[in-house]
Amino acid sequence: MKTHWLPLTNATLLLLMACLLMACPFGRKDPVAPQEQLVDPSNANALNDVLIMPGNAQEVQGTPPAPSNSPDAPRTVNPISEINSSNGSTAPIPFSYSNVNGNLGGCYAQVVGASSYYRIPYSGASGRTGSLSLPIQLPTNVGEGRFRVAFCVYDANGRISNVVYVNVNVLRLGTGSLQISLAWTTATDQDLHVIDPTGAEIYYDNPYSNSGGELDRDDTDGYGPENIFWDENAPDGTYKVSVVDYDRTSTPNPFFVTINSPGKSKTFNGQTINGNRVQVVTFTKSGNTYSY
Repeated sequence: MKTHWLPLTNATLLLLMACLLMACPFGRKDPVAPQEQLVDPSNANALNDVLIMPGNAQEVQGTPPAPSNSPDAPRTVNPISEINSSNGSTAPIPFSYSNVNGNLGGCYAQVVGASSYYRIPYSGASGRTGSLSLPIQLPTNVGEGRFRVAFCVYDANGRISNVVYVNVNVLRLGTGSLQISLAWTTATDQDLHVIDPTGAEIYYDNPYSNSGGELDRDDTDGYGPENIFWDENAPDGTYKVSVVDYDRTSTPNPFFVTINSPGKSKTFNGQTINGNRVQVVTFTKSGNTYSY
């Protein structure tokens, strides 16, 4: 039986637009590095070298442009100042913007202390206000620790908003021959389910499988991560990954599922609502070959 830590409130629910984000492929850098070379999250430049930003991100040396000293400049608000993530997971950082004249141009993001930053264009149509999420993927070789992200938005005319900050607490969770991780953007209880090739369903009420799969984190109060992994010898066969809205919410809960195997990583996104179960992906493993 699960225990709820926080009650649901409408204020905790964000409607996210398809953006920087949902439609953007990951893959700027190799997401899976040798396990023996753990990256310390407090080493900003080392961490910055391995983080995986959305596929259209442009890395720029130096610091982001300063906010515009103009009443016409957009405004940025981060609804949360701290989020948990883990090695091999995606940290979706939610934020809201307002006072955009014309169209949103994109955002600037930087690991605080790093010698470079990212310009992440936004190609969709936006209104004067909206809510977005910046998904930052952590490779499997990031160690336990903490880092800080600074970000702001800019409009189509180049006017830059105020800067806001989010602290990311990195947990060291299980990884190995196969790791499947879930993160989401609302303060709700979402659940990761994986049916392995033996037919066993691994989730909060059945956290172990005879195949060696294990759920080592069940998050009940929002954002994740939840994590299922096989330390070694994940069996060949078909895996079915789904996400369940345990809280039966009336507002969408956007999520990211990241699948890691040695030398490979894929991220999928979707959303739950009204207690539904979303079938995220079915894939087949045959040795070191994965077919999605």
